Amino acid sequence: MRRRLLQSLVPLVILLAIAASLPLANYVASGASRTLFVSRSNDADWFADVAESPLQSGDIATLRQLAVRYHKLYNTPVFIVDVDMRVIATSRSGINVKEPKLKTELDRTLAGRLNEEPPALWPWRTGDMLVSRPVVNNGRVLGAAVLVVPTDEGRADVQRWLLVVLGGLLLSLGLVVLGVVRPVSRWVLRPLQDLDNATHQVARGALDIRVRTDGRAPELRRLGDSFNSMALSLNQSRQREREFVADASHQLRTPLTSARIHIEGLSRLSPTARFALADIDRLGRIVQRLSRLAGSDRPVDESDAEGMDLAEAVGERLVGWSAVYAADDLELIVGKMQPGRVASELEIDDILDVLLDNAAKYGQPPVEVSVLRDSDEVVLQVRDHGLGLSSNDLKKIGERFWRSTHHREMPGTGLGLAIVRAEATRVGGRVVATPGAGGGLVIEIRLPALDPAPMLMPLEAQHRR
Repeated sequence: MRRRLLQSLVPLVILLAIAASLPLANYVASGASRTLFVSRSNDADWFADVAESPLQSGDIATLRQLAVRYHKLYNTPVFIVDVDMRVIATSRSGINVKEPKLKTELDRTLAGRLNEEPPALWPWRTGDMLVSRPVVNNGRVLGAAVLVVPTDEGRADVQRWLLVVLGGLLLSLGLVVLGVVRPVSRWVLRPLQDLDNATHQVARGALDIRVRTDGRAPELRRLGDSFNSMALSLNQSRQREREFVADASHQLRTPLTSARIHIEGLSRLSPTARFALADIDRLGRIVQRLSRLAGSDRPVDESDAEGMDLAEAVGERLVGWSAVYAADDLELIVGKMQPGRVASELEIDDILDVLLDNAAKYGQPPVEVSVLRDSDEVVLQVRDHGLGLSSNDLKKIGERFWRSTHHREMPGTGLGLAIVRAEATRVGGRVVATPGAGGGLVIEIRLPALDPAPMLMPLEAQHRR
């Protein structure tokens, strides 16, 4: 925007500067022409006075010598003609009095009229300046004295002056652009710049940002008010979401605690009861993560240098999920399980539960789970063979309470992948969703590895094999 404003203002400033400098340039060129004309007019008057007697007596030898001497001294040819336009004396041979410009000048001079002021000496104009004076005796014109004045030096002087003017113009333009145009453009665009900065901050999640509206133009004030209202509405909506998550997690703690006490109080725990107790514990951890979604995440233990083997942890959890899938006649494929250590604080059971539950509900079998090593990352990959998601939906995966338009009629809260993303982000990882080759959806949980990478081929090459 600033560049466009400068592109519109700078040409305008240049045009104004040129318009202001044209009178000065014309004054310089006209002044040089006038100075040269006046100087040579005095010389022409002198020659006209000197030529009066020779034109009457016919003794022109002295007149010719004066013309030659003047020519050598001032590099200006001189010739004298009589009333019939015959050249009587000249400092240079080859004078053609029938040349149109010279003939017009002689006709005017022999008629007793003085020279008109010559045009300005512009550098691009060529040709000599003709300065003539009539030779008069008692009011009778006897002939004319003509000086053919070269204008090379005068035009060179004007050119130097114009270059100085042009240099001053460019310097002035630079000062104007730096001292006036740029500050003015910044002042004009400051409200839009403030709004642009605020928009970027809101996009990064700073919903408490506001823009100034006082002292702005009415249009910008309305735009700023609309932006502030939008940011306030988004902030309130996010606050309500946080309050809902916090309230829900708080309300779930009591029944979960009660259920755990009852299960623990059983005299003899059957395998089914033990599995139910493990699920109660996982539900408790989900409630804790819901609390983290409503507030700040807890920091990762930096002393956890060894971590856990992701492939081993995933393999243990897949034992239970294989039975669940088999009970629902769904095919669960255990793919490659390459070793790689990640932060032990990662709730991998909950992440895998969300991914496999979503694949069972929203995708189609077979569902394949793999753990792969990709350079300095350990990748948990879950792929289904369902309809997949559109490119726009892929960008929204992991947003709180977001659900695809194809799945809104099915049970769910829209928090599962949000919890997965929050958990992965907490340990420095990320969630990547891509369409599968041949259809379906591929969810990758990319986690930073705690152990050095083994000599493995790149992940793309592994897929090709």
